[in-house]
Amino acid sequence: MANTEPGHTPPRDKDSFFSSLVVGVLLFNVFAYLMVGNSLYNSRKHYDKLAEVTTQNLARSLESNVSDILDKMNIVLFSVGEEAQEQIASRGIDKGALSAYARQQVQVLPEADKIAITDPSGNVLCGSDGTTASVNISDRDYFRRLSNGLDEQLVVSNLLQEKITGKWMIIAARRYNNMDGSFAGVVVGRIDVAYFDKLLAHLDIGKYGAVGVRDTDFKLVALHPKGKEAASQIGSNVISQKTRDMILANPVTATYKTVFARDKKERMVTFRKIAKYPYYIFATISPADYMTSWRKEAAVGLVLMLLFTTMTVASARFLYKSKMSALLHAEAKRYGDEMKQQNEELNAALARIKRLEGIISICSYCKKIRTEEDSWQQLEMYFSEHSDAMFSHGICPDCAADQQRIFKEVALSHKDFTKYP
Repeated sequence: MANTEPGHTPPRDKDSFFSSLVVGVLLFNVFAYLMVGNSLYNSRKHYDKLAEVTTQNLARSLESNVSDILDKMNIVLFSVGEEAQEQIASRGIDKGALSAYARQQVQVLPEADKIAITDPSGNVLCGSDGTTASVNISDRDYFRRLSNGLDEQLVVSNLLQEKITGKWMIIAARRYNNMDGSFAGVVVGRIDVAYFDKLLAHLDIGKYGAVGVRDTDFKLVALHPKGKEAASQIGSNVISQKTRDMILANPVTATYKTVFARDKKERMVTFRKIAKYPYYIFATISPADYMTSWRKEAAVGLVLMLLFTTMTVASARFLYKSKMSALLHAEAKRYGDEMKQQNEELNAALARIKRLEGIISICSYCKKIRTEEDSWQQLEMYFSEHSDAMFSHGICPDCAADQQRIFKEVALSHKDFTKYP
């Protein structure tokens, strides 16, 4: 039986409301967290997409720059080769004049570090720097390809080291011919890889980003910024296996995330193969840089959600207290109503009891009772109205004996009377 004392809330109502409130707060918070989480997830994807576009645009721009340099080198080498062929056709190679002409072309193309001209055996005849050192390049792959007639156009080497100085360089070469079309030698243009360092140095790719150039053997040609580790040095071919696999699967270009072999940190990477030339452009950006704004958004979102959770818990606590107060008030009112009803019933009972107290006027013959209105009521009716007593009628032994005696007397009298007509 439920406790009906004042100030006591029925446990079932209290537990039911508490459970409903807890479930409601949890569902409301879960929904809010899901909404914020979904928003942050989409925002993160958006920043990832922006990073992809950034690296793609950067790689495309660098590819265009490097390709333009090599295209201009091709034009310059073609011009020097034409000059050499004209000299052969007229009076033979004039080393002084050819060197001067090559020097003029280097001035037109500042990206070129040096232009040299060889004979059919690979011996350097002259060059834009006026050198007379005896150097033979017949063992170079680009020379063999041009001397064998495998390439009539420009041939660009992978990353090489100069034989005399050991400097890293890229070689672009074209063949030039005798009047009969036979091989007369090659015109060689050299680009110092330091030029690419200057080209990349002005790019802003974040604190942890990087841009670089590699040849088709994955040897590093240029990198900005450079690290102190061996994998960041010119000539290193240390790259992640994922990058190797991506180049194998996507020979032209691809964008992906990978952990760099040189520092074990993840980056967004886009590579592009330079059209016609054996080099790749790599543009990378680190989540540590491009996710800075997203992390701020996430921090703000987390703070807001903590505030939201605090507010909902505080509101739920307030509602719970209010509900409990309302339930206690309702319980107190119900108890008061019950007490009032009980008091009224008690007062009514007391009133009836008072009516039965004191002197009751009763007829000594018929036993009727005089009421307060000076009317007379049967004994049974009076007590029924003024108390909870009910009456049932019977006959006591004395009355039963009296009635039998009276009945016999009446019967005898009637018998004696019948004797006299």
